[in-house]
Amino acid sequence: MALFLVAVLIAVAVLSPTMTAYSNGVGDSNKQYGCSTDCHTVQSNSVVTMSPSTITPTPGSTVTVTVNVSGGEASNTPLGVMILSALTTSGSLPSDAGWTIVSDPTGATAYNYHEIQTYTGSVSWTWTLTAPTSEGIYTLYAREIHGNGETYSRDYSTGVAFVVGNPETPGQISLVITSPAANSEVSNAITVAASMIPSSDILYAILSIDGVQVNNKTDAPFSWTIDTRLYADGTHVVNITATNATSAHGYGEISFTVNNAGDEAKLLDWMWTMAAGSIAIVAWIGVMIVVALMIRRRLTMKEGK
Repeated sequence: MALFLVAVLIAVAVLSPTMTAYSNGVGDSNKQYGCSTDCHTVQSNSVVTMSPSTITPTPGSTVTVTVNVSGGEASNTPLGVMILSALTTSGSLPSDAGWTIVSDPTGATAYNYHEIQTYTGSVSWTWTLTAPTSEGIYTLYAREIHGNGETYSRDYSTGVAFVVGNPETPGQISLVITSPAANSEVSNAITVAASMIPSSDILYAILSIDGVQVNNKTDAPFSWTIDTRLYADGTHVVNITATNATSAHGYGEISFTVNNAGDEAKLLDWMWTMAAGSIAIVAWIGVMIVVALMIRRRLTMKEGK
């Protein structure tokens, strides 16, 4: 009997991490948003972002979505990340909105939730999905949960909006990005603007840069002021998507090149030029003063005679 009790206790100790709360780990699986009313309710200070390969896929085409997590309160404890089609406790799996997960971060399975037992402060995980087969606008979200005993979580509640469809399909909005010019070189503050036909009853227009949503407007004019100094010098992709009250949608995409280093070099050259000019002026004034003093001295000497 004693040996039986010892065996039971050992089994409980070994199995308890998978039998207990979510924060102790549940393994890779398909998980709806949340786990219960008292699980992972503490808002984490971690940073969660999402980066898609495209936000304008055609129906049934392949999309990759990378979720990045950094920081947080706990280290060397379990951490899990899930991608979701809604931030609700049911109907939140990507499949509930028509997405099909092809592969998860393991590369071997196709779950919406991936987990590691030891989080060291930063992860970057990628899912591959096929887009819904029906045209429309679909948003994917991400949630990270971590801690062991503490129940921290953080949502990427902005989400990434995908416009699934063919721009040549009748009934869509004709959307053209009018500023900046495609493939232009920009610096400092710029205006990103779009023209839409039809332009009435626009429910929202989403501005994204490099696949990351920047802003969402519901009223005209559909223009945004962007500080390019927040982005690294190099090529960036701007995308604007829109939908109206009749469910028509459209999108436009261009690339531009940020070159703030060039402006800084020009400013530095100008400052050096101005400095050199100022030195020359000061030197010239100094020479004139010396000449004036010499002339005055000679005149004084003549008067003394």
